[in-house]
Amino acid sequence: MEQSDWVDVRNLLLCALLGIVLSRLSIGSVLMTIPILTLCPRVKKTSYKVGAFALLLAGVIIWTFVQGRAAFGTELWPLLLVNLYLPVVLTVGSLVWVLGSDYSSSSMRKFFWAAVPVFFMGLALSLYFASSASKTIRDALIESIMYLFPSDLLSVDLTPMVTAVVNAMMLVFAPCGVLLLAVPVVISDLNVNRYDEEWQYDFANMKLPDTYVWVFFASWAAALLCNWVNGVPTWALALSWNIALSVSVLYFIVGVSILVAFARRRTAAISAGKIVFMVVLACFIPYLNLGVAVALPILGVLETWIRFR
Repeated sequence: MEQSDWVDVRNLLLCALLGIVLSRLSIGSVLMTIPILTLCPRVKKTSYKVGAFALLLAGVIIWTFVQGRAAFGTELWPLLLVNLYLPVVLTVGSLVWVLGSDYSSSSMRKFFWAAVPVFFMGLALSLYFASSASKTIRDALIESIMYLFPSDLLSVDLTPMVTAVVNAMMLVFAPCGVLLLAVPVVISDLNVNRYDEEWQYDFANMKLPDTYVWVFFASWAAALLCNWVNGVPTWALALSWNIALSVSVLYFIVGVSILVAFARRRTAAISAGKIVFMVVLACFIPYLNLGVAVALPILGVLETWIRFR
């Protein structure tokens, strides 16, 4: 092994260990793959990259099982799988993104393929939550949340609201996984390519194939129909909403890309990073975040017929 290979292995090892630590933090768990994603463009051998992600995933799984070992042998053991959902989808999705970089320079194409395994893992968890087998897990989640908001200390009983939120989780596992995957991928890419004009141009021109717009309309029609018609199986409701919201996330990213194109048409001094930062900031402002969440996917859909760029 050459000296440069040793350096790559050492750096990837340190990044994997840092990612394991970040995975145990509430906010840091979303950022756990950023260290490896940022380093990977400088590493030549694919086997080293795969090994780093495998080490990260193994470390997170072992740590989670050690912390939750009390659940083994009880009916609450599926909670361990729920806890592993976010780190697993981030690790797998980020690995597919990195491997896709060896075959394509298109950000949209790479992200789409990275989102595919994330979507199916989220869909599987959603269908589990939609089944009667998950009742014990849902009750445990409701109980743990209500522990933070005890009724005897509040003037109102939040149990019905918390129950509705937990039951609604089956509708959003897949789109949330896809959306959260975009966070480390975009942050690392913005950092690595902040001075690369070719990458800036690619980011400002991300687009889905025109045929995907029919998937968007069909999935939303099915979701609304399942929501309005009585007697629809719970699994069908979960399936339709996960597909509709996941496709909307992809069009949301296209909408952000259109904003970047608008800004850079005025001046090339405005980078994609600044626009992304403004969009993220808007997502934390009440009422404005709802407008952003609706307007950007619609903007991406409208580009099928209106030439914005």
